[in-house]
Amino acid sequence: MPLESATYINSLDTSNPQETDPLSQSDDHFKLIKTTLKATFPYITGPVGASHAELNKLDGCTSSTAELNILTGCTATTDELNKLSGLTSDAADLNKIDGLTAEASELNVLDGITNVTTDEINRLEGVTSSIQTQIDGKQDPVVAGDGIVVSGNTISSFGCPYAVVIDSKVAGDGYQLSTTRHDCQVDTIIHSMDSAVTENNDTVYLPAGTYYFEGMAHAYNPSGSSTNNDVRVGLYTEDGTFIAHEGVGYLGERDGREFTCMGKFTTDGDRFRLRIRASSNGTSYYGRQGHTGIASYIKFWKIV
Repeated sequence: MPLESATYINSLDTSNPQETDPLSQSDDHFKLIKTTLKATFPYITGPVGASHAELNKLDGCTSSTAELNILTGCTATTDELNKLSGLTSDAADLNKIDGLTAEASELNVLDGITNVTTDEINRLEGVTSSIQTQIDGKQDPVVAGDGIVVSGNTISSFGCPYAVVIDSKVAGDGYQLSTTRHDCQVDTIIHSMDSAVTENNDTVYLPAGTYYFEGMAHAYNPSGSSTNNDVRVGLYTEDGTFIAHEGVGYLGERDGREFTCMGKFTTDGDRFRLRIRASSNGTSYYGRQGHTGIASYIKFWKIV
């Protein structure tokens, strides 16, 4: 039988050589086997250590050499690679992690984060310390008292609440002064800090609080000669308790002056009056001679 022809080992006929073939063709059969083996495995230049089971793992592989080379140096475990199961991203999406230097533990910090936008994450730019610590250290809300307004970062004050009560009805000769204290009229409220402030001819009711006050009573000497009578004015409670700071002054001939007292006191809620007297009986008078005008007043400033 003529010698068979073959290029690769898959073309070799396992029934050759036959028993009837001449012995002179045996060398040609050996040469043909060598030729097909070298043609089939042209790049095998050393021992092959892979087992048949390991080589069989490539059965059905359709990846190109370039695609398989992407795994060069890969140390990921099967479980780690299996986490990509079902991934639908294309090459462009996967290439976005090119150059990534984050550790798995760092990427795992993002595990479970949902509904966070890029803009929201970018708001953390420049944060150098714990946000919660910064929030905890924030100034407590400022609570404003009476007369103080807090708006944003601005604190404004419109001053102490105050009340002014006057007498504008005294005319003519007024009332002659003596050593007995005379209750000054304060019967017109021209400004009130609140509706609780009321007057009753010569007393003023104040709600509870601490106050500064200034009281004034006008007195004059109609005589053509000097008087040695000192005039005194002070603030009292309705029951006659002296508050403090009694104003003292001297009247000369045909002299008219305003006598003032001032101070500070605290009340649970009471009525107050202004009182004036001369140090001895004489010709000094309380009131403004000859025409209507303010003969006395009291101003109260509530301390807030």
